[in-house]
Order: sequence, then structure tokens, then C-alpha cells
Amino acid sequence: MKTHLFTVLAAMSLSACNPDRGPEYTTPAEFGEVTVSPQTMAFDSEVRVKVSVSCPYGLRNVCILYMLDGDESDVRTVAKTEPPADVTSFDYEGVIPRQRAGRKVTFRIRAITAYNVPSYT
Repeated sequence: MKTHLFTVLAAMSLSACNPDRGPEYTTPAEFGEVTVSPQTMAFDSEVRVKVSVSCPYGLRNVCILYMLDGDESDVRTVAKTEPPADVTSFDYEGVIPRQRAGRKVTFRIRAITAYNVPSYT
């Protein structure tokens, strides 16, 4: 009996020390179709962005990353949303502020899962 108990305890100890992580540490968030409004851009209007975001392991935050005129050295973050810990899917909505006339805005949506896995649209 003592041998079996020792074997069980040894197996439990080894499994607790297992360095392999589960899929929650590698599974990215998934995005639905991104919609943008207004469809026709004007320099004096904000741009509203909507998308459904989901991850079976939860979401830490979702935001919009954008840059002006292709300047990758100046990426800006707006509309950061931190859903409750038990949320695995929700409809994200954010606003890119109005820009000066003639500026080209490029954006992506970033989601970070509860286990710090980033993903982008």
C-alpha cells in the first residue's frame, strides 16, 4: 500500500512540474468581419470601427492601433477596452479620431487574450 501511495504522489508531483503549457498559452483571439463607418471618409469625421472578438480562454484587452501616412514609428493606440474576466466573446467598437485633411490612416485591431497571446486583424 505504501508503495502505491508513493507512486501516486510521485506521479502527481511530476505532473505538477510539467513545463509544457496548455493551448491557452498559444491560442490567439479570433475576429469577425471588421466594419467601418462612415463608408466614405471625410477629414472632419471620426471613424467608427466594429468587430466581434472571441477567445475560448478569455480576453485581457482589445484596442485599435493606427498610424498616419504610413509612419510606423508613430503607432497610436485608441479605444482600449478591457472586458470582464469571464467574457470569451463580445462585439468590440472603437473610434479613430478625426484627422487633418489629406492624412492617410491605416489601422489594425489588436486583441490580447487572458494568457497574453496577441492577435491582429
